[in-house]
Amino acid sequence: MTSLGRLVNSGEAPVARTAFPHVNYRWIVRVGLELRVEARRGPDRGRKRWATGQLWEGQHLVANVEGPFIELRPRATLTASSVSLPS
Repeated sequence: MTSLGRLVNSGEAPVARTAFPHVNYRWIVRVGLELRVEARRGPDRGRKRWATGQLWEGQHLVANVEGPFIELRPRATLTASSVSLPS
């Protein structure tokens, strides 16, 4: 979800947070293998920004995700940016 969040929040638009992502796990991934992430931003509909992503191990699609990100209102953006997360 981090890759999708970075994609959706790139540019000049206000910050958006994921609402309800739908993830399909399609393949078991072994530890230590190199994976490739592909992310695409879909259409914007009001405060909703849609995004999709895929996780690949070589030629195998191991997972895909799609869902909306909701643009935060100005007051919520201030609150969200002032929260510090543990390291």
